[in-house]
Amino acid sequence: MSRLRTAVVGCGVIATARHLPAYKRLRKNVELCAVCDIDGDLASRTAEKFKIPRSYNDLSRMLSQEDLDIVDICVPPMIHAPSAIEAMEHGCHVLMEKPMALDTRACDQMIEASRRNNVKLCVVHNNLFHSPFIKARDLISSGAIGDLVGMRMLLSTPRWDMVDLQNHWYHRLPGGLISETSPHVAYMSLAFLGEIKSVDIFARSVLKYRWAPFDEFQLELEGSNANCSAILSYARNTWAAVIDLTGTEATLCLDLNTMSLVCNRLKELKSIPIAQTLLRTMVQQMGSLLSNSGKTLIGRQRLGTEVVIDRFVNSILTNADPPVTGNDGRRVVEVMQMLTRKLEEKYPQR
Repeated sequence: MSRLRTAVVGCGVIATARHLPAYKRLRKNVELCAVCDIDGDLASRTAEKFKIPRSYNDLSRMLSQEDLDIVDICVPPMIHAPSAIEAMEHGCHVLMEKPMALDTRACDQMIEASRRNNVKLCVVHNNLFHSPFIKARDLISSGAIGDLVGMRMLLSTPRWDMVDLQNHWYHRLPGGLISETSPHVAYMSLAFLGEIKSVDIFARSVLKYRWAPFDEFQLELEGSNANCSAILSYARNTWAAVIDLTGTEATLCLDLNTMSLVCNRLKELKSIPIAQTLLRTMVQQMGSLLSNSGKTLIGRQRLGTEVVIDRFVNSILTNADPPVTGNDGRRVVEVMQMLTRKLEEKYPQR
């Protein structure tokens, strides 16, 4: 079988750090043919760095000159829909970064284009495919922590990576910074909570930047199965991606930066049970440390984006459903819109 001819649109950090290296590792089934970016010099440098034959600064020209199977879209979400639809009209399968779009209407247009052209559409909900998250889903499905009763998250992006960037497109999203990170909260919550019935939001500014009205958020999501409370922090100088999943019998504590998972089953606040819990926690953390260190050293630590890309390519080769469907992406955008509407309702003078 010939390899899938692939092009990546957008040559920013996410493309060069995650997407392009992932396709390079799939060279048995994927041929990277071209990259495209409105900054032609950046596209040219990216092509040279990754030894890709051709670069373009215009999507339409690339689609007319290249015979492609896959178009991977790593551009700002404001232009996801027109880029994806144009690629699908050329018969290309499409993978795109989250969020799928900024409103459900654009999602519906892409889903219809996928159906009409008989091509696959997939969205990168990367945290779902990190190994601790996959393991947590399996444990909850098996009843290992009893019935799920609640979920808590802390997602923190250092200020220098987002809020300090005054002219970045993040700040032009509906609701500003929250629309960049809230999709992560939405798709991780949807994995466990069932239907999201209502949301609430609390926002404040620590840094007082005029281009970022808020830099600290607390989100409350009411699901049909359980509720989730999430803190999004942009004023700190550190990364964090911590999720607690609380069941009737135990709590799963995930750290998606260190790729660790700890199960806490403390039953009694007495010396011996506390000591046993501390020992079990140390053993679990040491196991994660040794496993992750070994995988990192030998280059086998697979992050979520790489897993999504691998499964997306395989779904094309086997004519299976993609790992994240257009409908999955639409559900996330629906929750994201609920959050931005609530933000505008509660803070109209921002």
